Amino acid sequence: MAHKCTSRGCEFSLPDTYPLDKCPWHMVPGRGPVKIAAALAVAAAGLGGGFAYKKYKTYLHEKQLRKERKQRRQRDAATSEQEQKARAIRNGAAPKSRKQPRKRKRTAPKAKPAE
Repeated sequence: MAHKCTSRGCEFSLPDTYPLDKCPWHMVPGRGPVKIAAALAVAAAGLGGGFAYKKYKTYLHEKQLRKERKQRRQRDAATSEQEQKARAIRNGAAPKSRKQPRKRKRTAPKAKPAE
């Protein structure tokens, strides 16, 4: 006999051979097109739905880790730059500003002697 999804309010009937407690829609996290794609992948996998779900969760976790790592690098770069400025000020040196290179003075072309 078929069993139903265990999510509250969901009456989706699942086949007896379906190994998961929830329907594909309630099994995957996320929103919008990503959730739809993941739910379709789980549904298409059928009996391997648990495997597809684990792969998807791993993907989401790694994506979050990459995002956090990138933010941490940006934050560290900003703080190290501020520390360098503070260190320069403490040492008595004013923060260096970038100066434009001086332009060379051109010598005026020599006038020909009048004849």
